[in-house]
Amino acid sequence: MTKKPNFLIFILAISCGSLAANIYYAQPIVQLIAKELNIPSDLSGLLTTFTQIGYGLGLFLIVPLADFFKSKKIIGILIGLTIISLIGTLISENGIVFILLTTIIGIGACAAQILVPLTMRIVPIEETGKYVGRVMSGLLIGIMIARPLSIGIAGWFSWRMVFLFSLITLVVILLLIIKFLPNYEVVSTSNLSYPKLIASMVKLLINTSPLQQRAFYHACLFATFSLYWTVMPILLRSEPLRFSNNEIALFGFVAIAGALLTPTIGKIADKGFISIMTNVSMMLVLLSIVLLFFVRDHSLTSVILIIISGISIDIGVSGNVLLGQKVIFGLNPEIRNRLNGLYMTIFFLGGAFGSWIGSYTYYKFNSEVTLIIGTALPLIALLVHLIKNNTINLSKTKSKYMS
Repeated sequence: MTKKPNFLIFILAISCGSLAANIYYAQPIVQLIAKELNIPSDLSGLLTTFTQIGYGLGLFLIVPLADFFKSKKIIGILIGLTIISLIGTLISENGIVFILLTTIIGIGACAAQILVPLTMRIVPIEETGKYVGRVMSGLLIGIMIARPLSIGIAGWFSWRMVFLFSLITLVVILLLIIKFLPNYEVVSTSNLSYPKLIASMVKLLINTSPLQQRAFYHACLFATFSLYWTVMPILLRSEPLRFSNNEIALFGFVAIAGALLTPTIGKIADKGFISIMTNVSMMLVLLSIVLLFFVRDHSLTSVILIIISGISIDIGVSGNVLLGQKVIFGLNPEIRNRLNGLYMTIFFLGGAFGSWIGSYTYYKFNSEVTLIIGTALPLIALLVHLIKNNTINLSKTKSKYMS
């Protein structure tokens, strides 16, 4: 365990944020990319869809390997592949090739979820919540800043400069990791073949109740998060709100303040208040959607409500993912990467569902239907968590009186 973890934690945080941002850079500029590469408008969404598919595949198929091979080596290979793919995006003139490259970029982004569990090997066990919170703040800030940053760079220069920016950033990240990240030994003593490794993940999911619960909770919350940031720009541009792109981007930057509070939630969790903070996180996400029902125009009141809403959802989502990781990271060090891979895969699928259902219901019906769905998801998670906790407490009470 490192005696002075702050510098290493900083490297993990900026690395995770830089990698995760690659999943979302293309999302707000797909029209610009599709136009130049002659990709039909109805297929332009594949640019982001395949990036997300690549990320999902990486979470399930590559992240678990870190239980059996040295993490630093896997991380270096993934970042190297991402850098090569980013070089390809700068010179590509073919739409199919570009989509293939973005898929590889998505796969490379899963390196972030190999970096996060390394926090447990750097810091004292009693402070894991605080430090995992710092790393997750970096990751979530990367996700949140990617869209407005992409819009800004593409507007000031060109869309290819967005990928050049990411390329330069990841080269620096790779050099930092090579220089400073310790080459930790593998914790697992198992000797599974790759097919058995994947099969073991299915068994872990079936037999690990805390993983099932935390993955379900965050799948609901991350679905709301994805719905929120998919629909919010469309909603704010529409009548009668009529916010400009610059104003919408500014809302995105302001909302990032919420992710900065993640380490505070981690500190509270370290004191044993995981259940309470889970309830708080879910209620904040619920509040963020409810507030949007009262946004009616371009007034100062609406602006304040939008800002509070954005900060609330970022605090709630970033806090809950941290609480989930604190629970599953504490289960068994030998299977930590497999647990994290499963956790991330499940709630990532929730996020993909949220993006789809958000845009579908908005265009098929109206914004009210979309917001109702956005309200229902965290409410379901909150009710399930409350029922689960009450059941556990009743069982403990019965055991106490029977003993």
